[in-house]
Amino acid sequence: MILYLSIITVCVLLISTSLFFIFSTNFFYLLGFTALAAFLAIVVDILVATVCRLLPKKFANHERKVFTVSAKEKAFYEKLKIRKWKDGVPEIGHFTGFRKNKIADPKSVEYLDRFLLEACYGELGHFWSLFFGFSLLLLGFLPFFPSMSIWLSISIPVAIINIFMNLPSWFILRYNSYKLEILRKSNLKKQQRAVAKAQGEQTESSKSSVMEVISEVVLGAEKQGA
Repeated sequence: MILYLSIITVCVLLISTSLFFIFSTNFFYLLGFTALAAFLAIVVDILVATVCRLLPKKFANHERKVFTVSAKEKAFYEKLKIRKWKDGVPEIGHFTGFRKNKIADPKSVEYLDRFLLEACYGELGHFWSLFFGFSLLLLGFLPFFPSMSIWLSISIPVAIINIFMNLPSWFILRYNSYKLEILRKSNLKKQQRAVAKAQGEQTESSKSSVMEVISEVVLGAEKQGA
């Protein structure tokens, strides 16, 4: 989180400084509105994530095609060396009561289903935040905001930076989902084999019980005949 805040602070300073030389306007005036734009971008991200989290579970079903991650897509993430930096990206699962930075119960299908559900909700939130960050541009029509040219020069860079702040988390969620799907399928197969084995043992036990009853009936009949 400290890294993210540091990046945002540096970006705010760079944007403000650049616009100071372009528009020759009071630096602190530009700095204030740039910081406001960055804050509003964070607010937009939170609102988008909240709305997505309120959607019915069917919209976050990991079996939907939109959440399917191909082997080529996974290879793309690996080319980005995602394993080296993904643990450094903040994970805010504690706000939803489910942490996604570690698989706590890899052998439980129910747990993996919940993990995939939360990951899909996260994907939706980060994906739509890529676009809704540009809603900041509309604030330029408000009378107490800077002129449209200045506000566009502030809000567009902030919206673009917002894209690059959301993309890593979106990549990580999809990369992890690929592995989770494989793990889930493996667990399902193990469960099916265990159920089949138990059913087979039960069938054998039933057969043995039937044979024992038949044997007793036959022996009883033989004794009566004797």
